[in-house]
Amino acid sequence: MKTDVLVVGAGPAGIMAALTADRAGADVILIDESVFLGGQLRNQTQYVSNLPKNIDSSLGIEIYNELENQLNNSNITVLTNHTMVGSFKNGNIGVSNGEKVFEIQSKKNILAPGAQEEALIFPGWTLPGVMTAGAAQILVNREFVRPGNEAIMVGSNIFSLEVALLLQQCGVSVKAIIEEQLNIQCKDTSKLGEIGNIPIFTSSRIKAARGRGKVEQVIIETPNGENELYVDLICVANGFRPILEPFEILNCEFTYKKGLGGWIPKYDNRFLTGNPNCYVAGNAAGITELGPILLTGEIAAWNALGEIGLVCSIEVDKKTKNLWDELSRLEDEYVFKERLNLINNTSTIKY
Repeated sequence: MKTDVLVVGAGPAGIMAALTADRAGADVILIDESVFLGGQLRNQTQYVSNLPKNIDSSLGIEIYNELENQLNNSNITVLTNHTMVGSFKNGNIGVSNGEKVFEIQSKKNILAPGAQEEALIFPGWTLPGVMTAGAAQILVNREFVRPGNEAIMVGSNIFSLEVALLLQQCGVSVKAIIEEQLNIQCKDTSKLGEIGNIPIFTSSRIKAARGRGKVEQVIIETPNGENELYVDLICVANGFRPILEPFEILNCEFTYKKGLGGWIPKYDNRFLTGNPNCYVAGNAAGITELGPILLTGEIAAWNALGEIGLVCSIEVDKKTKNLWDELSRLEDEYVFKERLNLINNTSTIKY
């Protein structure tokens, strides 16, 4: 198969990159290892604000539905259940559908593999009933399954509070929110107000989970001593880390940025990595929120189009500047500073 732009990963960043390239007249192939498009966005029933100007604030699932509708009305070749498995000596990308491997010859590649949730290890962490917050969200919103009856949430960022509220809405009693840090991590005061009377234990951690074949009890270490709670569900929101395997396949350089989620590929202000044919977008470029995720996909796509010659350099520079201006407006200040610090130190990348 031949194409102008290959996009790997059909989460919000990958879809936005593919749509941007398609609208400019590029031939685009979009692949994803899942049968479902949209990544975690298609499971989000909460209201999403702080979005780019061309997207109305809405529920996460509604934003996904709009992106999916645009995909259905585009010329993009979408391949679900397809995984990037390697790179050939001629530069082509090896893709597998589970039965065979074939080559995709592309002029430019945009990798948007997203991020994965970090587990939290404690005695009893492998018991049935211990799961990530994202897994609980999928069970409720996609599978229509209530994951438990009585729960605790580990972590106090905005994502964990949103999932705690979701659990309450489907009839789960959330007995406590546990935060290891001194302060609650969520900065959204309205979200803190929504959780109501759920006790929040800061400077606390799980000592152990116990049960016969499943979670039945959790012991929490707090500054005031140990608390024992009888629960059948422990949800862990221990943060996300970028998925890096596709960048390793393409021999990209990496750097460690704590504020962006840990190890990430090096990239410049075009989101071009150390591989001159490979751009990065989305959470793989640094853990962030939905608005900035969408913008990174656009920035990567416009610059890939410019390199191919489908868009003039003047228009690419203008688009890139406007998108960076909006990125600076939407992104968390600390995350944005870390991103700028990364870009300002990319002179060591050898193209």
